[in-house]
Amino acid sequence: MATTFAEFKRRVMLGIPQVDGETLLTVEEAINIAHKVIACVRDFDDLMVLDTTNALTVASQKLYHIETDLLLVRPKDIYSIRLMAATESRKLVYVPPRELDDTIPYTEQVGEGKSKWYTRRGNYLELYRIPDDAYSLYVMHSQWPATLVNDTDVTPYSNIDHVIIGLSINIANELRIGQTSNWEEMANSMLSLSVGENASKPDEMLVAKPFNTRQYAPGEYWNNPFIKKDQVE
Repeated sequence: MATTFAEFKRRVMLGIPQVDGETLLTVEEAINIAHKVIACVRDFDDLMVLDTTNALTVASQKLYHIETDLLLVRPKDIYSIRLMAATESRKLVYVPPRELDDTIPYTEQVGEGKSKWYTRRGNYLELYRIPDDAYSLYVMHSQWPATLVNDTDVTPYSNIDHVIIGLSINIANELRIGQTSNWEEMANSMLSLSVGENASKPDEMLVAKPFNTRQYAPGEYWNNPFIKKDQVE
């Protein structure tokens, strides 16, 4: 069972030399800061979300705000986007904004259709081609942790209570004296073992793709604006 906000406050208070009403507010703030600092250091699986219900395209619209248009909840980093159109569903290919601007500076010139590429411009996603209809988007993304408010609220993280508590004690004590240090570096140091285990994922067998110097032109490569020639040496 996930640890509650009340339990975090009780355990963090043990590391505070002076306890009063103001200290309680400081501890609550420190615990929430610790949660967000940990999210800055690493995207844990606990905060990875596959949103299949909220994100929709609109015909003739190319820019989408990730929160107000796509309705993603506390989005942080986007990992993949799939455009769902029955038998023509596809995973959208990310293109850096500079490459899209260099290749197709005016995306409206090629008309509308089912999008195949996307780029991110701040909090907006630009789809290319511009969608010609309403399609569902399946978006895999990481989240910022929700702010803990009520005593019954629980942490989204699994098995790192010791890190959250230790980091919260340091943050609370620094807030009490008006001092701040590099909390991300502190969290990274505390998480070194936990992050290593999470990253290695010993139960997942990863198969490396062998390096191949030959490249094969895809079907209808002439319709792909990011392929400059049909033969590669």
